Amino acid sequence: CRFVRAAHYSALDRFDYFKMANEAIVIIQLEGQEAIDNLDEILDVQGIDIVFIGPYDLSQSLGVAGQVEHPAVEAKMREIVSKCESKGIFAGTFVDMMDNARKWKSAGIKYLSYSVDLGLFYEHCKSIVENLKQQH
Repeated sequence: CRFVRAAHYSALDRFDYFKMANEAIVIIQLEGQEAIDNLDEILDVQGIDIVFIGPYDLSQSLGVAGQVEHPAVEAKMREIVSKCESKGIFAGTFVDMMDNARKWKSAGIKYLSYSVDLGLFYEHCKSIVENLKQQH
């Protein structure tokens, strides 16, 4: 639809917009056991660029809610990364600690989402307050 925000509410030339819209990156998100059970079939779908793994939801699905570093969660994530690599599809995930970003980058993750804006803002403000306390 050329009347959407991405087309500047029809201000963009419609043919330029249609071309641009059809060159989008396709990212799918896997968060649960059912998706993993069907991973081979999912990865056979043409046009997927990135498979994004939701580690917190995955941990919930595996019965270890919130334990994103649990061996079962990490094993499933590594399995997904390996299968994605074999199909030439990038794997991505969410991390909220720099150590995990490094770990997953070295494990083959090509698309990293780091924390959330509010979390980053909160941590920075907390750091400022702690630094001020240490000065007095």
